[in-house]
Amino acid sequence: MVGVINAQSQILKPAFLNCKTDSSTKSKIFTSLDTLFNQIKNGKIDLALIYKENAELCISTFKSFSGIEESKKDSIADFYKEQLINIYPISANEYWISIAFIGSKNNEDPVLKNIINLIAVNVDNNIAFSLPTRYLTKTWKTKFVGDITYFYRGKINIGRAKRFNNKNTEIANRLGLKPERLSFYMCDNYQEIIRLLGCEYDIESNGETRDGFGVVAKTIFSIMNNEDFSHDIFHFYSAKIRGDIMRNRTAEEGIAYSWGNAYYTKADGEMIEQKELIHNLKIYLNENPYASLLDLFNKNTKIFNHLASEISVKSTISSLLCDEVERQKGIDGIKALIKCGRGDDNYFKTVNDLIAINQTNFDTEVMRLIVRYMR
Repeated sequence: MVGVINAQSQILKPAFLNCKTDSSTKSKIFTSLDTLFNQIKNGKIDLALIYKENAELCISTFKSFSGIEESKKDSIADFYKEQLINIYPISANEYWISIAFIGSKNNEDPVLKNIINLIAVNVDNNIAFSLPTRYLTKTWKTKFVGDITYFYRGKINIGRAKRFNNKNTEIANRLGLKPERLSFYMCDNYQEIIRLLGCEYDIESNGETRDGFGVVAKTIFSIMNNEDFSHDIFHFYSAKIRGDIMRNRTAEEGIAYSWGNAYYTKADGEMIEQKELIHNLKIYLNENPYASLLDLFNKNTKIFNHLASEISVKSTISSLLCDEVERQKGIDGIKALIKCGRGDDNYFKTVNDLIAINQTNFDTEVMRLIVRYMR
């Protein structure tokens, strides 16, 4: 059986740990680490335990660790046990910490669920914790473009960066909000993103290669090597308008396709814009004269695979409806869509109330919008 230091603590500290620091500092780190994870479990983190740099991102990410020790499959609250597996100094007052979450039952082999990396910083003899984001990107370049701070390895497309900065300001202003200053990390893949956020390994994300991460605590992580994140920045601001109301995906994706872009890139690395999608939708309808726009919308038929397989015809059509809402009802109409509540029933009810387009006249009215758009 593995010997454990400070066995009463929440996090196991095996005797094999080779912690190259004085006993006083080690004791403070261990005590503060236990306190941090107890507070994460309890849902309330003391700001004194958070290092000042990237504090908002740290707090948001640390909160996401809540419940990490649970096994939903087995309905066991503390199935995965926290164990400190590595600690070493990376500067005179900073220490890299790795914590594994390992579970086992009966005679089955142990299961590794997560490895979490943190940095402990000794500030005036007090321990505060940070994500490894700053440390892992210390050799990256930095570029300030308006309100956006880009972090990148090789080079960035300044034109796209300026376009995104303008969109960030425009979208916020249209919704009556103050544009935020944002940090933007240009990442190679999803696995790199979660590593920057302190997750060395996650059993549910191993092998995951999804196309983005979104906006977290005014921080953007993009893996498509594209500086224009205006699709998701709309979602970032719309959440401030929506508040506690459940998100209506159809409405928000429609507005995001119109005000921002379709999120995914073409083969040439450029974002796919609404104008190109409407043009391709019109070509599809010319080639399929008996196609029903309502069926395309409801079934979200794949018609844009030649651009990107993820592109949604439903969101493309919704973008036209949202444009018409804004044309007739202004930003108040857009806010009504944002706050219409979850589900297509609420979406159709709100669209009908605002611009009298419903499932009965859908094909005729949407075709009218397409024709007018193409003029």
